[in-house]
Amino acid sequence: MLGVYESPTELLFHWLGIETINGCPLLTFTGIPCPFCGMGRAFVSIENFDIKQSFYYNPSGLIFYIVFGTITGFVFVLSVMKKKIVLKKTALKMWYIPVILLIIMWILNILYGHYQ
Repeated sequence: MLGVYESPTELLFHWLGIETINGCPLLTFTGIPCPFCGMGRAFVSIENFDIKQSFYYNPSGLIFYIVFGTITGFVFVLSVMKKKIVLKKTALKMWYIPVILLIIMWILNILYGHYQ
């Protein structure tokens, strides 16, 4: 099994002499967590069927896991069937939906996440 002990940002912080207990530059420099702080631990908790612990690390981790898994599976099936994804102009005009979801994730993580 492959284990990752330090993220690239943690290695960079170490090389620059910046003390941090996490790998998130936003949290390190501002004290504000990003929308994805704690997401890795949340995913590991989901894979271990510990949903309560997943919500502890990042409240939106389960939602993101399901959405990301669904999109990845959909793209995989389409690629096996040699189909192409074509977005119409109306779909391209709805760029604000992922932005709003990202902001909601960020607010949930700031209020309820345990990222350290």
